Amino acid sequence: MRNKKFFKAMVLCAMFVVMAGCTNESGNKTDAPIQIESYTIRDENVTKEDTDVTDTKIQGESQMQIPIPENNEGTVGEQTDAELEEELKNYRQEREDMIQETNGLVEGGSPDEENYSFDMSGSFYTSRFDTMEITKAYAAARIYVTDTLGIMPSTKMVTYMCVDPRMLAIYDDEDKGVASGYDSSNIFVCEYCNEDGIWQYLILVRDGKGGAWSVIHNGSGYKE
Repeated sequence: MRNKKFFKAMVLCAMFVVMAGCTNESGNKTDAPIQIESYTIRDENVTKEDTDVTDTKIQGESQMQIPIPENNEGTVGEQTDAELEEELKNYRQEREDMIQETNGLVEGGSPDEENYSFDMSGSFYTSRFDTMEITKAYAAARIYVTDTLGIMPSTKMVTYMCVDPRMLAIYDDEDKGVASGYDSSNIFVCEYCNEDGIWQYLILVRDGKGGAWSVIHNGSGYKE
């Protein structure tokens, strides 16, 4: 359980590093440090050409979201898609409500998994990546959403950890759909809310550990 909490903390902190909230009142990006609970993270070196993030100090405990080996159709275990979508909606709203920003200080957390029935007990997909790898992945995803797609989501952050078990199933799927040919250690999945209020998923890949992450798919499933 301690490992489970640690890995989710790593993901949550990495997301805060690249959140779109690094703006001043006029909407321009600043390089002011963001205080995240007990973490201080500076985002000034994140650019379209270089998604390196320096001066990063992250520590704490957290949890992980776990893939269920089903695709986007039919049911997930005994739970229908409609039931799962309702739970995901509630989870995301609770997650959003937990994010607070005051005078440049950002605080947040993760919903209690015991309040939700979708499976969170499988393998920890983010355990394959260290903190810097996750930070770079979220930075690349944020740039893709805001620059390539030209979308500024109405959510408090641009991208979030993927919590849909149907998407996380890619890690245990031998086929891997649109990411066919890539090993699980070189695949990263996250989610964002588009302008129509629909949650979409980004699949990022890299050539190997230490390599740059790039988005290869944007959609509602990984088999598209």
